[in-house]
Order: sequence, then C-alpha cells, then structure tokens
Amino acid sequence: AKYDNVMPYVHLPLQSGSNNILRLMGRRYTKEEYLSLFHKIKAKIPDVSITTDIIVGFPNETEEDFKDTMDIVNECQYDGAFTFIYSPREGTPASFIKDNVTLDIKNERLQILNAKVNEYSLKNNQKYIGKIVKVLITDRSEKGENMVCGYTETMKLVNLKGTVDDIGKIIDVKILDAKSFSLDGEIVLVNN
Repeated sequence: AKYDNVMPYVHLPLQSGSNNILRLMGRRYTKEEYLSLFHKIKAKIPDVSITTDIIVGFPNETEEDFKDTMDIVNECQYDGAFTFIYSPREGTPASFIKDNVTLDIKNERLQILNAKVNEYSLKNNQKYIGKIVKVLITDRSEKGENMVCGYTETMKLVNLKGTVDDIGKIIDVKILDAKSFSLDGEIVLVNN
C-alpha cells in the first residue's frame, strides 16, 4: 500500500472455501483466516485487484463443502480466478484418498463456479469503462491487425489499436468496453 513501485494486484489462492477440504489438502489456513487477510488487503490498498486459484471435486468434497467455496466466491467477488477440477498427483497425500466425487459432479461444479467467477470478473472490469489508465504494452494482440495488448497496474488485459513501436511503453489508455477476460481501449493522445 505504501510503495508506488508495487502494483495494486494480489494473487491470493483460496483453493477451497471448506475448512474440511483445506485440512485434507494440507493447507495451513482456515477460511476465516483467509477472509480476514482478503478484507485487510481490500481495506488497505485502494482499487486493488485480487485473483485466486480454486480446485473443485477434491476427494470427499460434499455439496456443503462446495457451497462453502461458492459462499467465499460470492463474498470476495474476485477480479478473476484460475479454476481447476481436482486430479491426483502421484505421491501426494491426496493421491491415496479414495476419490468418490464423479467426473460429472466435478464438471457440474466447475461450470457453476466459472459462471459466477466470470460474472464478477465482468462486473469488476466494467468499473474501468470511461477511465484513463496506464497500460504497459507487451505484445501484438490476437484481436486483429494494428492491434496491441498490455496490462494495467491491476493486471487487466487491454486490447487497443497501436503499433509494434508501442511495445515496451507505458501508455495512457481510455477504456471503452469490458469483457470478462479483457478490456478494450484507445490511446489517449496528448495535445502539445
């Protein structure tokens, strides 16, 4: 919060919103401790962007465990999330737990989770429409000819008209449109 050279973006992996599943995963925190840290970050850093990691379908995950995860997703309303279906990794403690969650249930939970994550991501991105933000241009955009892309200080992907000469520059960009996974913008021209 007190350093200009540290961007207002935090990746804070949740993994699961269930204390039971967090314990089975070998995580050393509870959902209550996680939420406390989340809210401290939000209170301390204005306009911070927070993303997370979430796994669904961990062995023995019940409907109640999944509901606990969704409750936290609804409370935190993340800017984005990397979401996964559990799959065993050989040699880990979890690989020895009988996996009693069917693939159909795992897929259903992932679809429910992703729909909610995308809803909140879009809602958070829409707050940028009309704002002028600094964007570090990193590459050509896949969105078409004469398009480049880059990231805001809060790690939002922005697509805009530009040239390869813009790559590596930090440019003022006005945000015109928002999607769940990216923003569209235009370079703000400076009048001399």
